[in-house]
Amino acid sequence: MVRRVRPGRRHDRERPLRRTHRWAGPPPLLLVATVAALLVTPFVDDDPAPPAQISTAAVTTTSPRSVEPHTVRPQRIAGSQGGQASRGVAPVRLKPAYVGVASFNMFRKLSAAHARQDALRLTRRAGVDVVGWQEADRFTGVLHHLPGWQTRTFPFGRKSSELAVSWRASEFQLVSARQRQVARGVGYREGRYPFGNRMVATVTLRHRDTDRLLTVVNAHLPQKIEDLSRPGRWTPTINAYRARNQLDRIAGIWRTVPGRWVVGTGDFNFDARADAAHRPVGGPRRVLGPTAVSSYMELGMKVAPTFPENGRNIDYVWADRKAYADGRMSFVGQWVVGGFNSDHNALLARLRLS
Repeated sequence: MVRRVRPGRRHDRERPLRRTHRWAGPPPLLLVATVAALLVTPFVDDDPAPPAQISTAAVTTTSPRSVEPHTVRPQRIAGSQGGQASRGVAPVRLKPAYVGVASFNMFRKLSAAHARQDALRLTRRAGVDVVGWQEADRFTGVLHHLPGWQTRTFPFGRKSSELAVSWRASEFQLVSARQRQVARGVGYREGRYPFGNRMVATVTLRHRDTDRLLTVVNAHLPQKIEDLSRPGRWTPTINAYRARNQLDRIAGIWRTVPGRWVVGTGDFNFDARADAAHRPVGGPRRVLGPTAVSSYMELGMKVAPTFPENGRNIDYVWADRKAYADGRMSFVGQWVVGGFNSDHNALLARLRLS
């Protein structure tokens, strides 16, 4: 039988016969890559061993999610930085805290027994958490032995400074403390009303519940600086000149201290009502007002005098103005606390902190 050959196509018998075997395994390039990886891997360690607290014994399979660690370390926010937004992340919102800040002049002419009675009366009062003391130089032993409280005092030559700051130990712990001279004193030969060098004490505390920082700025301005015949005006004394310099330096120090919250305490020897009415150049409201807000400025003057002898309110509690403006601090109440042996009453202000 003769098979016809179609024109234009080679005959099948002219095509050489080949037996073709197809490779059923993985592609050759994959094999080469696998062998290379096995040779290189022992010399490369980009993935360090897992932390000791994470057990890897039970990890058996292949999904990367199956080996995610189950221990999460919480990030701690620094006390001076908490609440600030960073790269689009919302600030941490904390439960508000309330703190009672008091300013009290102990009156250095008291006996130690009477000073102790006064200190215990104030620190045992509910709602008092921080106290800035003035004229405390003779009573450091009293202040360092208040039950449940801690106190920072400062040296002054061979003696102690008149300034001190105390805090309730269950609420705060000490971070740092410093005292700086801000005005030179006046001797008996220089002026009619001598006084010692004037200092400012700054004490930074960590609030235990929130881990945030609170700094206390405590000061005492010299006596005989306000003209009592014309309240709200300066007397023409070197004391008043040094007091104006002191206020300038307090404002400068205030702007440099650390802390999410800053409060001020002090005997300023200048009546708050008269200061508000006349706003003398160099006075407390004019100088500290751009930096801080007093409880009188926010809550008014419907309180008893802090210096009953002449009916003036010369003891102050201040709050940082910037923190007050953005809601981190606000006054919720103020009281004048009496019944002390001292010639001063204490001013107590309650603050909401967030």
